[in-house]
Formats: sequence, C-alpha cells, structure tokens
Amino acid sequence: MSGRPRFLCGVVEGFYGRPWSMEQRKLLFRWLKRWGLNCYMYAPKDELKHRLLWREPYTQHEAAQMQSLIKAAQEHDVEFIFAISAGQDIVFSSAGDRLLLQQKLRQVAALGCSAFALLFDDIDPCMCRADRDVFPSLAQAQASVANEAYRELGLPPTFLFCPTEYCSSLCSPSPAKSRYLQTLGQELLPEIGVIWTGPKVVSQELSVALVEEVEHVLQRRLLIWDNLFANDYDCRRVFLGPYTGRAPGLVPRLCGLLLNPNCELQANFIPIHTLGSWFRSELWGCTHTNSTGTEASAELGDSQGLQEGYSPQKALELALLDWVAEIKQQVLEAGWTPLHPSTGCKEEAGLHPGTAEGQEALLDPQPCGTAPSEADQREPEPCAVTTGNRKRKAISVPEEGNGSRASAGGPQSPAGDGDQLASGSRESCEPSSAMPSTAGSDRSSGAPAADETVHSLGTPTCCSSGASTCQSTPLDSSDGRERGSSPPGSPQPGASTADVLQIPSGCKADPRPGPISQLVDGATTSPVPTALLTNGTAVSPIPTVPLISEEGRSDSSAPLTMEEARMLVELFYLPYHHGPQAQHLLEDLQWLRANSPNMGVPTRSPNSCVVAQWRSRARSFQQLCAQTCCLHSRFVHSAGQALLYDLHPYLWDIRNLLLAASAFVLWLDGRLLCDPDHKGTWGSCFGWCQSITAPLFPGEDAEPWVRRGGLFGELQALLPVGNSCDLFCHPPPLFPSRQLYLLHPLLPQDKGKLYQMCREGLDGDPSTAEVLAAHPNLLGDRVLGSFLSLSPEYTFVLEDAGGPCGYAAGALCAERFLQERDSSWLPAMQRRYPRELGVLGQGVLEEALLFFHTKPLPVPLPVLRRFPSLVQLDMAPRVQDMGAGCSLAVSLLSALRTNGSRGVFCQVSAADHQQLSFYSKLGFIALPLPWPSSPGTQLLGRLL
Repeated sequence: MSGRPRFLCGVVEGFYGRPWSMEQRKLLFRWLKRWGLNCYMYAPKDELKHRLLWREPYTQHEAAQMQSLIKAAQEHDVEFIFAISAGQDIVFSSAGDRLLLQQKLRQVAALGCSAFALLFDDIDPCMCRADRDVFPSLAQAQASVANEAYRELGLPPTFLFCPTEYCSSLCSPSPAKSRYLQTLGQELLPEIGVIWTGPKVVSQELSVALVEEVEHVLQRRLLIWDNLFANDYDCRRVFLGPYTGRAPGLVPRLCGLLLNPNCELQANFIPIHTLGSWFRSELWGCTHTNSTGTEASAELGDSQGLQEGYSPQKALELALLDWVAEIKQQVLEAGWTPLHPSTGCKEEAGLHPGTAEGQEALLDPQPCGTAPSEADQREPEPCAVTTGNRKRKAISVPEEGNGSRASAGGPQSPAGDGDQLASGSRESCEPSSAMPSTAGSDRSSGAPAADETVHSLGTPTCCSSGASTCQSTPLDSSDGRERGSSPPGSPQPGASTADVLQIPSGCKADPRPGPISQLVDGATTSPVPTALLTNGTAVSPIPTVPLISEEGRSDSSAPLTMEEARMLVELFYLPYHHGPQAQHLLEDLQWLRANSPNMGVPTRSPNSCVVAQWRSRARSFQQLCAQTCCLHSRFVHSAGQALLYDLHPYLWDIRNLLLAASAFVLWLDGRLLCDPDHKGTWGSCFGWCQSITAPLFPGEDAEPWVRRGGLFGELQALLPVGNSCDLFCHPPPLFPSRQLYLLHPLLPQDKGKLYQMCREGLDGDPSTAEVLAAHPNLLGDRVLGSFLSLSPEYTFVLEDAGGPCGYAAGALCAERFLQERDSSWLPAMQRRYPRELGVLGQGVLEEALLFFHTKPLPVPLPVLRRFPSLVQLDMAPRVQDMGAGCSLAVSLLSALRTNGSRGVFCQVSAADHQQLSFYSKLGFIALPLPWPSSPGTQLLGRLL
C-alpha cells in the first residue's frame, strides 16, 4: 500500500451564489490545517471565469490573486485543485474550444497549481448537431476532452472528472445499468478520478456497498463530493450540525472526500471541524487495519479518543468548545460592539419586570454600542472554554427534510469586491420577518432543574371537577356597547397576564403528552389570554426559564456561552434532521394545533385536566420561543461581524416567526374557552386544523429541497395562514439590532399605553398641548377606540423597551362591526367630543374630530363579501424593523383565519404614503373596486 496516493479530504467551494473572498479562503486554509484536512477545490459556480465565461483567461490582476491563493494553500499543506466547468456551452468537436480549455488550464498551472478537475455537472445532456456527427454519445465526447486535457497538462498526479450523472438518482435506470457510466469507465484514462455525490444530490447516508457498486461500473476509486451541508438551494436554510451519516470504512474504498458546505463561510466552522474529527477517526481505523496509505499515520496527529470510532455528538461537543473560543477571539481582535447604531439609552433600559398588574416583561437588553466594523478573521489563539453547568438529556432526532436545490445563494457576509475574482451579478434570496421577545427569571419562577431538558416543567395537578369562571367585558373606551353584551373572550378590567385558571387536584396534566392525540370534548371559561399553569400557582405567561447564564447576566459584554452556541446549532442542524431545540418547537406547536379543536367547542361539563394539559404544553412552547428570542439578542451583541452577518438573517427569520406563533398561542389560551354559545362567534373555530390535508413532512426518499424553509417552513405551515406567509418576505435589517420585542394579545393595562403611543410627537407641541391635556384620549379613540370597544379579542400589541410600539387590531365580521360602530359607538364619541372642542386648524386633532362627526361612507358590498374581516395595523416611528410588523400581521391574521375568515381589508388615506407602503409590504393590494363617494380613501385587501 506504500504506493497509494494520500487520501484527499477537505472542502470544495462548489456552491451557487456569491463566491468566497480571497481572505475568506485563506482563513479556510488555516481551518483545514488546524483540523488535519489536506485539500481544497476551487469551483465556485457563480465565478464568471469558472463557468459562464470559462474561455476567457484571467487578467494579470486576477492571475496574481489566484497565485497568491495557491501559495497560501501550499503554505498550509493544503492541495489546491483548480476546477473548471465548461459543459454548459462547450462544443466537444471544436478544436478551438479544446484549445481554449487547455490554455486556461495551462495558465493556472503556470501559477503553481498541479491538481485539476473538469466538471460536467448540472448541464443539458443533449449535444449539439456538430458533436452528434462526431461522437456517438455524450460520455465519449466528455471523455475525449478530459483525456486530451490530462495529457496536455503532463499527466498531473491529481486530475478529477465530474460526470453529468453524478449520483444514483440521476442515473438511468441505475448506476449499474447506466450506459453513460459504463462508457465513461471504458473511455476515461484510468488515472483520472471520478467525482460522485452518493445516492442523491444531497445524500443522507453513504454506504460502502453503494460506493463499491459505482466503483465497479467506473473501474476506479471515487472521490465523494459531499453536499450534506450545501444550502444554496434554499435561502432560508443553513446547517450547523455535525458531520454524520457516513459509514465506517469508507476511506479504503475512496480516493477522497470533499465537503461542499454552506455558502456562508462562518457557518461552516462546526461542519468542517467535525469533518476533521471523522477523517482522523477513519485514518486511525485504517492504520490499525493496514488498509490505507503510508501517509495516514502522519496525518493522524493526536489519536486520543479515536479508538472508539467516530461519534457525531462527541465531535460536536469538541467543535462547540473551539467555536465558542473562536467567536470570543474574533470579537477581541476586532474590538467592536455589533449593535444597531440607533439604539438609544431609552432602549438600554430594557423591558424590566413590570409592577403593573403583576405583568413580567423582558430581560434587559445589553448596552448599546457602535455600528459594525470589519471583523478580523485571523485564526484565534487557543483558549480554554468550559461547558455550562446545565445538562441536557439526549433526545432522538427524527429524520425530516425540507428545502430545495435551486441556484439561489443564501445571504452572505459583507466582503469587498476587490479581493475576489470576477463573479456573476447573482441576486441572493434574503430572508424576512420579525421577532418575539423573552423574559427570564430565577429558578423559583418555574425554571427547569439543571439536569432537565427545556421541557421538564413542573407538572400541574387538577381536581376531578370545578373550574373558575370570569365575566368578560370590553375595555372601557366608550359606552357604545351595552353592558352585559361584551364580546366572547374579551379581557376583564383589572386582569393581567398573571391571572390563571385555578386547577384543583385529582389528575395530572403531562407537560409533554407524547403521541399526538385528540382531546376529549371539554373546555372551561378562562380569564385573560395569557394564563398558564404550573403546580396550581399563578405565573406570568411570558417564559421565565433563565435565558442566559449567570455569567452572562453579570457581564453584558460576555461572549456566547456553550449552551447558547449549542442552541444555535440545534435550530439549524442538518438537512434531514432537526436538532432537539428545533424538534421541540415543532412538536409543541404541532401538538397544540392538533389538540386544540375540541377545546374551541365549549361544553356544559368542562374538563379541567384537558385544559391544564394544553396550557402546560403551551407554556413549554412559549419558553422555547423566549429562549430563541433571547438567543437572537445575545447573538447580535456577542458575535463578531463576519459571523453575525453570515448567520443573523437565518436567526432573525426564526425569531420573527416564533414571535407571531407565541402570540397566537397566547391568544388561543385566552380566547378558546370563553364563548358561552358554541354556535356563536367561535362555532367555526379551528377549521384550519382540518383544512390542511397535505403531509407536514416529505417522504424519506425526497431530496431536502422538497419542503422549503427548513424549521422556518415547517413552523410556518403549522400556522393558520402558513400557506400565505411567504408574502411577508423582507430582507433583514442592514444593521442587526439586539432589540427585544414582546408580542401578545391585548391586556387591560395596554389601552393607556397604546393611546399614549398615538399621541407620540404631539405631547410637546404647544399648539395641541391644551386640547390634549383636556382630552388625552382623543387621538386614541380616533385610531383605536372602536376596535378596543367592539372587538378587543382581535387586538395584538407589540412592545419594546420603551413600551408599546405597535398594534394589530381586527374585526372578524366587518359588516357587523361597522354597523355597531355607526349605531352605538360613534354617537357616544360625538357626545364625548362635541364639535365645539376648538381644534380647528390643528391638523390631526381636527381630522379626528371630523371623523366622529362625519357620517361614515358604506364599504362596497363586494368588498365585505370577498374580504369579510377588517384589520388595522400600525407601528411607532422608532420601529425600523419591518419584521416586527410582519409578526403583528401574522398573529392577527392567524387569529382571524382560525375563526373562519377568508380575507381581510383595510381603509387607508390615499395621501398616507407611509401607511400604503407599510400595508403593501404585508401583502395587501389595492382593490380595483370604485369607491366614488370617498376619493380620498384607499381600500386594500388580501386573501387568507
């Protein structure tokens, strides 16, 4: 075996999307050397002169950059393979094209490169007429070009060939019977290696048996191009998990294995780190079975722990230790604080635990800092990092896949154009949405024990009978609704998020009820929308699990902890597997969704145990949402610039969706159980649960792009408006902000704060101060009064550190709502604000008064029939994150869709361009119905 070339193991930059910069590649070389890997293939699909303009030679400047890159690889003992993709338009029979290909390869060889690859993947398998006249098959044409190039280069020791049928699923009818592969095996010179991706483009597993089958057909050993971590097919997926799924004993059957990783370099620390652990483990096994080359022992390095074989979880723990150290080192070397530059001192105060009505709020955000600066990506010096005290139980990870393999690169970190070869003007697909907030407390407030998983909550007990009730009344906005006729589920004045349903003892509600099963009929009246239970004690509905370590609490500039890094990995794990954190989120929301329909149909004999079980699971879900939201804030504060810009779009996306999902679950908790008449407003509740008949997860044989979006896509599909959430697609903010948001259904104490938000900017105006002092609710009543009085059950509030900063209000049946507004609410407002108020010429105040004293124009009947629900959304000017508005919209529209609405509309002033833009970004379009009697008002609508 002494004559066998060394096994090539490393990375191929072979994805679609923005290529890495030269400095990023040099950082990669340092990683490869550090972890015992030895190879890099240059094959960026969207580098123009690699694929689209392959005939053009490199300019002098580009050649100098390439030479510098080749030299850097050699300095780190990394074999540099230059690949070229000429298959899209090469004329195999053209002597001119052959000459241009050989000249391009010779130019790179003159720069110091001695290893090459010809790639014919992802091309049209049909030849042009000129080629069909010369070659009997595509395989013979490709082999002819490859053999000639190999000879012209002087028979280099490494020369690779990627076939058009590069995985089993692309072979017709199978690898063993593919005439294309059979011809290649016969025609290609035996020294030329062949690239293979496995049974699929993105192969979940690689087996020795499959490798041997293809090896027999091609008559040579294979080099695996491993797409396990490739994410260029889905701009909402990134993979941070450990290298896994490759059978022991592969190395003796292969000539190499190159990982085609995430488009974002910084996202590949753990994938490449664990690939190095796998390689060392494989080399140790080969060395001790005398089945590999003589260089194996030299490449092994420290063989400690390799005797037991490769363990993905052990490799992940080692990689996490190094990753946390790397993150800390990057921040120290760059010396920057990655915060939103507009974050003010008011936001620094954070959302403190409130004293009003016993409501808890968010953890304090970290101190504000400066705008991002360039992050130094030098290799950090080793530093000791210890794991956190909190232990986590091992949780099995089911096999689930989503995504899609299109040529769309994910968001990339900022990089200069000057340090990169010419690249295509490819527009990247950027994620969207906005986010929830979090709260933390000590162990006494319900946090799980140190050795528990995040779901190991206290198990509440309940008795065999009895349930507390509450009398629901609307928020006090006017006397427009008669007493005693309050809407179902509207909050009771004086209630708060700490109010709970008292559960007697007698039966246990499992906080994690295992298999999804339908709950028996039974419900009970409930107080306000956020009540949750734990051991029969009133608690805040906002999660109280400690979201950052004590070490992180004491020092606002503390780096990410091991637990936070692990949580991040678990959210973005692998294409066919979710990490435990992501799996718990999916399981909880799926269980709450599947077990909620019967809770929406009240009975005369409510089952308190069923209610407690549902609420316990809801609390578990909210705690996970809060942890994820806090992770986002900590990540923005603690990550270096390069890592932040690579991963923030994905974490921002998840946080936004969880903000809406958590608010929706809170809404369900407070609204399901309050209707005394099951044939009334809530009779159609949860029609969405039965309306979705498509399977949530793709089949085992599907490629991971069958379901797009990964965790984001699967969580989105579980919401009532999941199928239309793609309309809420916006790029993440240019400057990531650590701002924590809290989104929840309306609470009684929110009215005054919302009214104050409506007055923002006017309180200090001398021209309006006198009127506002006498009538402080004038603007609030104009903007929100009708919704808070007549339809408070469909109102959601967004809060930041400064208090309420946005709202979403709606009415399920707009026709009835408008009738009640005109017949009872407006007359009450007219008595409260007479025409003689004295606001003429005062702009907004005058408009508000005229609104109360002007007969409203009827909404066209076709609009009410096609779009039966009315909505109104707005945010304070200080909220620059469009994702927060998206989360508001998703939570409100989910509530409306839950109760049977199929469309919503809103009324906007045609002159209010800011509002028109806001709604258009939420998927609303101008309705083409004429409204001649009101030329100054625009009707916008969207279907659910």
